[in-house]
Amino acid sequence: MEDFKRFFFRGLTALLPTILTIAALVWAYDFIDRNIARHLTNVLIRVYAATGEPTFLLGDAEEDALIHGTPINEWDDRGRRLTEEYKIITLDILAEERDKLPPEGQATAADPIDQRDWDRAQRARRQALWQVAFAKWKLHLVGFLLAVVIVYFMGFFLASLAGKATWRLVERLLRRTPLVRAVYPNIKQVTDFLLADRTLTFSGVVAVQYPRYGIWSLGLRTGSPMQKIQKTVEDELVTIFIPSSPTPITGYCITVPVKDTIDLDMTIDEALRYTISAGVIKPGAVLPQPKSEDKD
Repeated sequence: MEDFKRFFFRGLTALLPTILTIAALVWAYDFIDRNIARHLTNVLIRVYAATGEPTFLLGDAEEDALIHGTPINEWDDRGRRLTEEYKIITLDILAEERDKLPPEGQATAADPIDQRDWDRAQRARRQALWQVAFAKWKLHLVGFLLAVVIVYFMGFFLASLAGKATWRLVERLLRRTPLVRAVYPNIKQVTDFLLADRTLTFSGVVAVQYPRYGIWSLGLRTGSPMQKIQKTVEDELVTIFIPSSPTPITGYCITVPVKDTIDLDMTIDEALRYTISAGVIKPGAVLPQPKSEDKD
């Protein structure tokens, strides 16, 4: 039982980072696809539908519509499940509306309404055919790639001087809009923390008495304290991050006088290894030499 527990957690430790990475990528893909790519794909379908039917992409249009269309809770007399696109493609309204059209040269004031109905039905058929073609050949990926390109150029523009000025105006407007101003700043703080292009740097490794005097903890010096605290205290202060063991990505941030810290001759990597190993791996540590036995 002890071996099972040890090997199980060892396997979990190895697989969990990969699984979480894949889950994050899937979530990012789904988020972009649902909120941006699908709308771009619908625009592309409408544009292509205005040019005609995708006869070169479809074999049997009705059969493809049954296979690649959006299923609905209806079945035909052959037991096949119908789709939204199939019903649009085979809709009898096309024939009905065509029969309503007057003979050429005999149009009346009421006839344009029938012509518009016919045009709408034809446009709906072409859009349904293009939706089936996109689903059959996985062309919705074009919308996703286009969304990625748009996001990239959006970031490229915002990195410019004009883009920064424009975005400041947009943010100022959002912060003044009722309801939005109560939500937007908080969401922006979270997204900036997760996605901002920055690196967290430490300026050194120190020992500090934490959580109480007499107990020494390893800390990473992050920088200067908040101005309000420094102005209140006469001593020079420093901000220190106390990493937790064995997961140093979490911990505590404290502000203490510089005189209460001890600079350690350790690199950041050595300090993290020391924390992760719960003090087992020490910088420059060597295995103790076995004592030699005196021989008479």
